[in-house]
Amino acid sequence: MDIQPAVNFLIGSILFSIGIIVVSMMIVVVNNLFSKYWKPIKWQVFQEKEFTFVEPEYIDELKRNLAKQSTEKKYSSKQS
Repeated sequence: MDIQPAVNFLIGSILFSIGIIVVSMMIVVVNNLFSKYWKPIKWQVFQEKEFTFVEPEYIDELKRNLAKQSTEKKYSSKQS
């Protein structure tokens, strides 16, 4: 094998990997710009083995409690 094809392969591999990195970074940047409308990208390799599921009723109760707390804070700050 001559040195010229080896150098070309090395440079091509380096430029290809840099290109892949730049493209993935641009995807993340564009996705973060539009994250108001779409969910952000999660680069997650490992997942938890045990999943905990929350009942929808419990979530509704938490939302009501948080809404009540936020309205109480708004009204209490206006009175003082």
